[in-house]
Amino acid sequence: MFSNLHLYRITEPWGLSTADLAKRLEKKAFTPCSGSVTKTQGWVEPRVGGGLVLEVQKQILLNLCFEEKKVPEPVLQRHVAKKAAKMLSEKGYKPSRDQLKAMKDEAFIELLPRAFEAQSTEKVWIDTAAGLIGIDCGSPAKADDVVTQIHDAIDIPASLIRTSMDPSSAMATWLMNNESPDEFTVDREVNLQGLDLEKSKVGYASISLEREEIRQHLLEGRRPVRLAMTFNEEVSFVLTDKSTLKRIVFLENVNKEIPDEEDEEAAFGAMFLTYAGVLSKLVPALMEALGGEEAAQG
Repeated sequence: MFSNLHLYRITEPWGLSTADLAKRLEKKAFTPCSGSVTKTQGWVEPRVGGGLVLEVQKQILLNLCFEEKKVPEPVLQRHVAKKAAKMLSEKGYKPSRDQLKAMKDEAFIELLPRAFEAQSTEKVWIDTAAGLIGIDCGSPAKADDVVTQIHDAIDIPASLIRTSMDPSSAMATWLMNNESPDEFTVDREVNLQGLDLEKSKVGYASISLEREEIRQHLLEGRRPVRLAMTFNEEVSFVLTDKSTLKRIVFLENVNKEIPDEEDEEAAFGAMFLTYAGVLSKLVPALMEALGGEEAAQG
């Protein structure tokens, strides 16, 4: 259900009912691109037929859909080349850089009817009791886009969670001392990166990290940018130097706790509540391991 999480703190008390939240999202519901519109985004149902908001015991799941019309670059370049060749033939000189850009824009508009729609859907987990938002997407830039859409739809301010201790420094300390923070284990994968101009990289996977050569890399100035960890034998993940959780996997101890439900909607809700419950324990424990959370700026 969740693969990655970018974590944000809600900087005002949550006061929306589920019905009010749904009404606000409906005003920003997803509509596909049409005509000359090349990009659009909007809210879609987390589960088909289940409404725009899935809420279970103060845990909320939302889905935000992004759509963009795209023209394959080789096709676009061929059309630009034809336009440039036509100018050379008719006027006797090649187009300037600005003219080439204008030709590319013109060609894109001409090709729009043949463009294909690329869609991506990003999950949003909201723990209203804790004032926490987790965004399941691949990049910080996309996460910021999602936060902007959340604020636009429901006027709830949120800021990226920051901790007193830099994650990279904390990970380096754990590796140097061969220790793990309370409730966590350090697993068998790490990526190190140098602080020099070359940003030299070293990676280890599927081996014990209690190795002298890893400590030597740390002494030479390389710092962890990714470290595989497990929380409370319930969920494994990779912690990054940006406090992002990647490659989240809920373990057997958790999956066997999901109640069996014959109804598909109830089964989906039970799975979401179980996973959200684990994440609601993981996040504060991780913040504590990183020296505590800094005050959010509202």
